[in-house]
Amino acid sequence: MSESNANDVSAKLKLLRERFANKASDEFDALENIADSIGAGEADFPQLEQAYRTLHRLAGSAGTFGFPRLGDQAKKLELQVKPFVDDGTDISRAVSSLGGDFRQHLTDLRALLDIGGAEATGKATVSVESERKGDEPVVLVIEPDEQQGELLAKSLSLYGYESRLLREIGQWLDRPDIQPSIIVVRDEEFLAGSDKLAHTFPDLPVICLSATDSYAQRYALASAGAEAFYSEPLNLPLIADHLERLLTDHADAATGRVLIVDDDPELREHYLLVLASGGMEVCTVAGDPSRLMPLLYEFRPDIVLMDVQMGDVSGPALARMIRFEPEWLSLPVVYLSAEGDREVQLEALAKGGDDFLTKPVSDSFLLRTARRRCYRARQLDKLVSRDSLTGLLKHALAKAEVEKEHARCQRMKHVSAVAMLDLDHFKNVNDTQGHRAGDLVIKGLANLLRHRLRKTDIIGRYGGEEFLVALPDCDMDQAVSVLEAVCQDFSRIVFEGSSGKFSVTLSVGLSSLADYGDADSAVEAADQALYNRKRAGRNGVTVAPL
Repeated sequence: MSESNANDVSAKLKLLRERFANKASDEFDALENIADSIGAGEADFPQLEQAYRTLHRLAGSAGTFGFPRLGDQAKKLELQVKPFVDDGTDISRAVSSLGGDFRQHLTDLRALLDIGGAEATGKATVSVESERKGDEPVVLVIEPDEQQGELLAKSLSLYGYESRLLREIGQWLDRPDIQPSIIVVRDEEFLAGSDKLAHTFPDLPVICLSATDSYAQRYALASAGAEAFYSEPLNLPLIADHLERLLTDHADAATGRVLIVDDDPELREHYLLVLASGGMEVCTVAGDPSRLMPLLYEFRPDIVLMDVQMGDVSGPALARMIRFEPEWLSLPVVYLSAEGDREVQLEALAKGGDDFLTKPVSDSFLLRTARRRCYRARQLDKLVSRDSLTGLLKHALAKAEVEKEHARCQRMKHVSAVAMLDLDHFKNVNDTQGHRAGDLVIKGLANLLRHRLRKTDIIGRYGGEEFLVALPDCDMDQAVSVLEAVCQDFSRIVFEGSSGKFSVTLSVGLSSLADYGDADSAVEAADQALYNRKRAGRNGVTVAPL
């Protein structure tokens, strides 16, 4: 996050804090009126319930806005009132028990609001870690042997990775212009500079390379924070595949889609600012809980953050309602509440929840929890929707996405391309090099497609060695150019199998989605073009005739 953005978020958080303080001051006016009624023996049960709800809100939200002492004391006063609200039968007993002390406690609480406001003047800060952002992953290769480093960087470029080459870690620490997504480094360089590296970028994934291999060496690298290790001779397709997995995992761990359901507007906006400044996509349900279900289908969150009690609306009841729909049975619901009673928390979890965070929640803890939950949700979703070998869309989902793109072409009069891709002589690869090498070839093509194509493009594994690709807003000339480049780059990748080093070529059949009445016909035309490509000699792109 840039300094200007951080300052902007800090200014917004400061305004929210001021709004909270002004609102709390008005609430103290109402509470003191109730205290006067209690002191005069004239309070009724609705007034007692109002006092309890207000204290409950202050206990849960004050700490978030920088008034921790106010939150702690509000919680103590809330617990004094709670038994009488739960009983709900004898208001006279509540009046006699609370008496004049209740008024004095409120006076003390208001003083804490004033003290907290004076202490925090001009001190609103953003307590979330910044994220390195970039359109494409950059691999920093640190290799003392310049010739070896250039060879490694060139090999990784075939998979679509942009590489930066340096001789030692110290050179990089003096180069703020290089902002890598991952590091490939010699073991001795990593061990020599791991402390500086961890201090500068504690979450940056590192792959270590070595001329030798031993338990002691591996253990030392793991202790220093390395996430992968490869010894010579280097298997570059395997390293490229590992790069892809690490980058995907780290990207997934830092992002996510969060739906916030909370009736407190200041808290809701505070959570939104904190999570959004940490790289999350956030949507909120404000005011009307009947908007919850439409927003689920519109926003499609990874997790839901939900208050337990929102006036007359129960969070656990909303969670149960969400589970009415089979599609949302696995959607994680994380409760946010000032409720500290473990029995009450467990009861809420039993009614459709997955986790419970007790307010107040620090900004950094909220962000880490949201990221962790979103990451786990995405991992589980991949098990259902993604091919286990390649991480691409499964056959049925890929076809469904192509059908959506075809409908968009018909509706918006756009031109989009659809392609069928097939590895040439793949049976021979499995027979001569082994199935493990065959799997590596399939994963290699999947990784290349992910990096060579746009994030908006649709990529699926159609079955075996066949792939289905759709290129939205792409005419035939553009599609041919892109896919011919993919064929050329893939043919230059060198794999290693049981019979030695080898390369594989790729055949592509292409058609225009807009030229066909339905998506199946366009895919069939691309498949026929692929067949024609095979008969014409493979290794290239053939366009379906109109």
